[in-house]
Amino acid sequence: MNKNLLFTLLLTLMSYAVFQPVATAASVELVPSSRVILKITEGMTIDDIIRRVYPKDKDLWTQIKQKLIESNPNSFVQYSDRLIPGLRLKLVDIKRIYEEEELTPKIKVGYVAQLGGSAIARDINGRVQHLTINSQIFEGDRLETEMGARLYILMDDGAEVHLKEDSVLKISEYVITAGYDKNSSSILDLLRGGLRKITGAIGASAFANYQVQTGLATIGIRGTEYVIKLCKDDDCTQTLSRNDPGAKLHAVVLKGSITLTTDEDVQILMAMGEYGTATPEVLVVEDEAPIPVGFLDVDEAQQFNTNLPQKVEQPIEKESSDSTWMWVVGLLLLAVGI
Repeated sequence: MNKNLLFTLLLTLMSYAVFQPVATAASVELVPSSRVILKITEGMTIDDIIRRVYPKDKDLWTQIKQKLIESNPNSFVQYSDRLIPGLRLKLVDIKRIYEEEELTPKIKVGYVAQLGGSAIARDINGRVQHLTINSQIFEGDRLETEMGARLYILMDDGAEVHLKEDSVLKISEYVITAGYDKNSSSILDLLRGGLRKITGAIGASAFANYQVQTGLATIGIRGTEYVIKLCKDDDCTQTLSRNDPGAKLHAVVLKGSITLTTDEDVQILMAMGEYGTATPEVLVVEDEAPIPVGFLDVDEAQQFNTNLPQKVEQPIEKESSDSTWMWVVGLLLLAVGI
């Protein structure tokens, strides 16, 4: 073979070896395996078994041997590594824990103030955290509550999010700037279920960007409190995700006002004490329709009913009564004159 060609080939192989990414294990854990040696035969040694079963893990043979002895106390002669013929041997598996990839930095935007039941947060790196009181909430978190659970998040701008059971909310964007100017933003995505929201400094600012997206309508407000939920049509005992067939958004305003806007820029304004709905086809304030069962909890329903506009009753009955008495008096006077 030509020397230059041989040199080029060797150089290529060395370069390939040098620049290939190497996955180095940060640590190794030996865990119980479902594999077993059913019967130890006469003359079988633990070292023979290790060489046969773990040929590529020579650097771990000492650890594997110790783990096998610990995991099979009845398969060895006491205080030795000698196997007892006729017994079985449980093997171990090698679990390699690799050094983690560089994670995207996270920005804290709130914390868990109250929690009833079970809830989790999936962060921007795909990690899952089981939430507890005082757990930190970060921008990009996807919050999920189980059936029967309630999650109360206090955001760093003073906003409150009360996530209902069987619900999913993503903190898509939460940026707080000095003075809550146009660079401040609060964008939440309700993917499933419902919530009660009390706005903070971002929502109260006339310049900041505030949105709660539901897939059926986007809520925009300036300093208010409201409840929204994605239901199965008008049955709010059934919780749906935004893309499920029959999904319908229900909304009530407990304080202040909100706007509901569709992707086609159709918009309605809802004031305190009003109830509205949104589907892919219709966006409307419901003047006569009753609030569906399962939409509001007891406290929300009481506050909503208290905030309903009170109709002024006209004194029709009194006027009718006064008119009747005038007729009676007139007839009596006529009779006396006769």
